[in-house]
Amino acid sequence: MSLQPTILELESRHTRLFKGAAAAAAVAVPLSLGVTVIDRSVTLVAAGQTKLSSALLTGVRTVFRTPLLAFLGRDNRAVYGVYSSTYITKNVITITSSDNGYDSKWPMFVGTSLVNGSLGIMKDKYLAKMFGNSGGCNFPLASYASFLTRDAILIGVSFVVAPSLVPTVESTTGFSPTTANIVTQISVPAFAQLLATPVHLAGLDFYNRPEVGFSTRVRDAIRQSRGPILARMFRQGYVFGFGSLCVTKVTNMLLET
Repeated sequence: MSLQPTILELESRHTRLFKGAAAAAAVAVPLSLGVTVIDRSVTLVAAGQTKLSSALLTGVRTVFRTPLLAFLGRDNRAVYGVYSSTYITKNVITITSSDNGYDSKWPMFVGTSLVNGSLGIMKDKYLAKMFGNSGGCNFPLASYASFLTRDAILIGVSFVVAPSLVPTVESTTGFSPTTANIVTQISVPAFAQLLATPVHLAGLDFYNRPEVGFSTRVRDAIRQSRGPILARMFRQGYVFGFGSLCVTKVTNMLLET
């Protein structure tokens, strides 16, 4: 009899974790479709194969005309794997920390950085090889380092900095807690792309143009980011701002049932 409460408690925790994982996996479906359009387009532009507007328009048309085929595409499956795993990790750490009375902020940052960083680098390497123009040559260490730096910036800003700024935005603007949370969660991750986009483009450029000098590469990455940066700002606000809000909302709905 004395073991029964512990067993029930464990069953309850397992159910909560399952619901959290299911919510993350479900929300990642529409998120991945939008992110794939942008990531594919930016990769094609970085390789000099098309204009950004043309690539984005083609991608959006494909999603709306044949959404199932778009979701099952190799590039979208890679993107879905990244963000479903990232949000599953976030939910598992958040729920486990809450159940045990821990602050989830730093465990979540470390856990999601490891998952998103490692899978994100694999995804970007895959997309670069699919849509780049380097003829399948070896992926350079400098590209890995660039993508890892980019992901550390974006995860830190999205999952640690943005939530910590909500009280400041609320007190400064007079917004309600809900409005302040929405504004901060969407805008702050988006503006992180001002720094992350040139780093991302430099990582692609190390693969596409391995012969270029460092100073030229940095200058070109900054210059070329003027177009993609708006698309990637939207991407960041979409996947880590709007996406985070949706994952939280759906997770809470499931946990309350």
